[in-house]
Amino acid sequence: MIKLILSAPEPAMAAAFECYFQNTDNVEIIRRPFETVPEFDCMVSAANSFGLMDGGVDAAITTYFGTQLQR
Repeated sequence: MIKLILSAPEPAMAAAFECYFQNTDNVEIIRRPFETVPEFDCMVSAANSFGLMDGGVDAAITTYFGTQLQR
């Protein structure tokens, strides 16, 4: 079974995730940045269709993994 980990460092987003997924066994909500997750197999971002990852969460992902993600 797939386990979904949702990173929500903002309290309002974490509360919304917790409310929506409260009865879902395979979903874990962490109240801290994704960079603190010790291990994961996949990451999904709502990046734009041009592949430009230079703002917001996308910029954090690029900083974490490197600029080769944009190639």
